[in-house]
Amino acid sequence: MSGFTDVKQRKFIHLLRWLGNNKGVEIRQGGRHNIKVTCIRTGESYPIPGSHREINKHIVKDFMEWLINSEICTEVEFRERLK
Repeated sequence: MSGFTDVKQRKFIHLLRWLGNNKGVEIRQGGRHNIKVTCIRTGESYPIPGSHREINKHIVKDFMEWLINSEICTEVEFRERLK
């Protein structure tokens, strides 16, 4: 679990915008979770509770693993965008 910390909502939203513009994902708002990220290639989706001021480190880690497993981005790209 080392290397993961809570991420401010603003930084996380910038990451999501970058993914939506460059990496083939669709970002939708609404529903039980504020944000739903959908991989265009596979159709899989990942819900994110984005209404909090800080996104929990466990959610950040799980989301990064989902992105890597879906071959959307690499860990290096993900961490670079959250700096």
